[in-house]
Amino acid sequence: MPNSLIFIGERPSQMEMHIKGKPDFYDALLLSKNPSSHLSYHSIPLHQSSVTIHIRENKSQFNCYRQSLQLIEGERPLSEKDAYDIFTNFAIIDDNKVAFIMVSGRNRIRLREKAQPRDLYAYEIVEV
Repeated sequence: MPNSLIFIGERPSQMEMHIKGKPDFYDALLLSKNPSSHLSYHSIPLHQSSVTIHIRENKSQFNCYRQSLQLIEGERPLSEKDAYDIFTNFAIIDDNKVAFIMVSGRNRIRLREKAQPRDLYAYEIVEV
């Protein structure tokens, strides 16, 4: 599976795929060691000139062309969350290196409440 786009799911035909899950760190470890041994991983070779995936849910396209990934909006504009949701379904494998996009579980970083500022006093005894 060198230079392939990997997804977890089923591939009923050559032109159709059903994605069942998103790759995570554990999947990346498995794929980097022995990618062909696991039946739930399916690959789309990227050595072709171009790969286009049509996404039914939002009528958009996902293109892989010359080592770049491109998402083309369909009838309605995609939100940032929708775009991340599409990209996080895939991993890219190149020889024994695996890359995937992961969205952090934290939606927002909380700022810690500042403690009251301390008053610092310094003095020196001066003899006259």
